[in-house]
Amino acid sequence: NFVRAGKAETLGMAAWAPLLWMIGALLILARLLVGTLSVRRLARHSRINDVAEWNDLVAHLAGCIGLTRRVALLCSDSVTMPLTFGITRAFILLPDEADDWSDERRQVVLLHELAHIKRRDCLTQMLAQMVCAVNWFNPLVWAAARQLRIERERACDDLVLAAGTRGSDYADQLLDIARVMQAGRFPAVFAGASHAMAQRSQLEGRLIAILDPSVPR
Repeated sequence: NFVRAGKAETLGMAAWAPLLWMIGALLILARLLVGTLSVRRLARHSRINDVAEWNDLVAHLAGCIGLTRRVALLCSDSVTMPLTFGITRAFILLPDEADDWSDERRQVVLLHELAHIKRRDCLTQMLAQMVCAVNWFNPLVWAAARQLRIERERACDDLVLAAGTRGSDYADQLLDIARVMQAGRFPAVFAGASHAMAQRSQLEGRLIAILDPSVPR
């Protein structure tokens, strides 16, 4: 009887396993969908930045890193940090106070965001989220996705530095942007569908790599 009861319990758990997997996968995919819709809504309520000075700088910097994709520049008072999003069409969303930025800050911010677009990081991030949804029960998959996010930001930092930006100047700009973020945090719901420039959870490692002259770019 004990053996039969054990077998029945095992069969019962096996019957529930597909349902549990499906629930977990749907929850993660739902979070990704909500993030995507939230970012699209934010874009619809943003204004097109048609200032020639900004768009000329975008075109110039895109040429510097070999980016040929069309980029739409938006601005909004709903964000405190630059965002990049879009798979078929690329967008850079800037806060309204970006008009008051120095020329140096404008350049490093746009270089970093254009690097995301050049690398098609929005596409790879969405694919990584889908893999996490399918394999949500595997902690190694989540660890790999986290490392992907870290390496993605460092790769964009390297492109900024390779374009001629001094490491110390770039580090100062990242710190200043992170301080601004303290007053208006990056909504977690956006994380699956966009890239924020200076998330504090990754900042320390990035600054160390930026200031290390021995790191190959």
